[in-house]
Amino acid sequence: MKTKSGAPVEGKGVATLNTVPSTAAISLKLKKTSGGPIWLVAGALVILSVGGGCPIGFSGVLVPQLQSPNSTLQTDDETASWIVSMHSASTPVGTILSGPLMDRLGRNRALQVATPFMVAGWTMLGFAQNHAMVLVARALCGAAVGMMAAPSQVFLGEMSEPRMRGILVGVPFVSYSIGILYVFLIGSLISWRYMCAVAASPIVVAAVCLYFLPESPVWLVRQGRLEQAQRTLDWLRGGAGSVQSKVEMDQLVSRADAEKAENAVKKRSLWGMFTQPHVVKPMVIMNVYCLLQGLSGTFIVIFYAVDLLDTVLPATMSAELVAILTAAVRLVMSATGCAVLQKCGRRPVALASAMGVSATAALLGFVLYFDWADSGGYVASSLALLYVALNSFGMFIMPGMMMSELLPTSVRGVASSATTCLFNLSLFAFAKAYPALKVLLGSAGFFWLFSSAALLNLVWTYLLVPETSGRSLNDIEDYFRAGVWLWGRRPRRRPISTLVDG
Repeated sequence: MKTKSGAPVEGKGVATLNTVPSTAAISLKLKKTSGGPIWLVAGALVILSVGGGCPIGFSGVLVPQLQSPNSTLQTDDETASWIVSMHSASTPVGTILSGPLMDRLGRNRALQVATPFMVAGWTMLGFAQNHAMVLVARALCGAAVGMMAAPSQVFLGEMSEPRMRGILVGVPFVSYSIGILYVFLIGSLISWRYMCAVAASPIVVAAVCLYFLPESPVWLVRQGRLEQAQRTLDWLRGGAGSVQSKVEMDQLVSRADAEKAENAVKKRSLWGMFTQPHVVKPMVIMNVYCLLQGLSGTFIVIFYAVDLLDTVLPATMSAELVAILTAAVRLVMSATGCAVLQKCGRRPVALASAMGVSATAALLGFVLYFDWADSGGYVASSLALLYVALNSFGMFIMPGMMMSELLPTSVRGVASSATTCLFNLSLFAFAKAYPALKVLLGSAGFFWLFSSAALLNLVWTYLLVPETSGRSLNDIEDYFRAGVWLWGRRPRRRPISTLVDG
């Protein structure tokens, strides 16, 4: 008996999930390709993600202008907290939609569907006459970011070779940093209304670029569109007839057929697929990591950049200037982190980042507690920039890396959207609670909270987060099928990275 694509069902003489050839078995057949086409894909997603970063950083520009004495739309602290948090409150709506959209329409088409919502949000915000319009516009932009977040990571991860995936899947988060800097820099020079038009422009350009890109070969194979998948792989891996594209195609088809056969035999529902151990493990690892990342202040420092940094600066320094500097540092360090991930692996970068964030946030808390910000000159502001740098180096980019690598193909669309949804719900809670927590904890207490969360993140990463550098998506899925939770107790074998070129 055979499946639709021609592979026999388990028990009838064919490969099952345990016998699908791994990267280790086939890597010596592969050769290096130029990688030119994948950089076109990455370029389009850079532009898209720059547009996605703009609404994330926009509250740092919008709220100070709305609360300035000459504002035409005067805003109190309670309303400001809603304006800031509305982005994160609506992002889960987009993430819930993104899973079914990318599984049904494809990864690329799901991204294209998101762009009109973002343009509509910026247009409404630019012409807003009251707070209600501002909130609805922020909600539209937030939902659009949610619709783009998971598909962009999955799309890049599925289009990339293992040897290039480390640097490529970090592209969206680096691009968010560009978008945040873009907004902080230009927003400090022009009115927030004009900034809305400037912020919408990358999304329009990205929509045009995405129209000309092919769909993910992984998705095409799972839809039974094998000829299209082969053409896409030929384009990505060096032209028609390349050995690498044929080998990858064989892997994708074997994996898809084996999963269909297994699911047909066991007749699993969607819930049944989600509760499989090899799905539960990466979901738990990712969601706890994302929660601790949020508690470490990664996005609070973006949402409330001017307000939060104003508490750590001497009177002679401008909070707006330091906010721009933090955005620039975030961009440089997130790009550096992606490059180091490619060379050194995921775990060393994640561990170094968590350790550094915990130490610098603790020190900054002591500086603020003993009121050294003025007497110590630039000590507090230097520590704040170092905190942002170390956070951006690893913790800022790791969730996107995990989303594109750890989740199994069979549930990658829905699982990645669920993870992004939970992540943004937690960000909404943090952003909305910031004003009250600032009064309750004080600035020093806030940074001690960040330090404690980063320390817990360090322990979690050391114990549970696997090293995925140089491994194919199939190899990573097989690791979670092996029944091991703790990284230190994993089955020992020769690293895939020693077998794959680069």
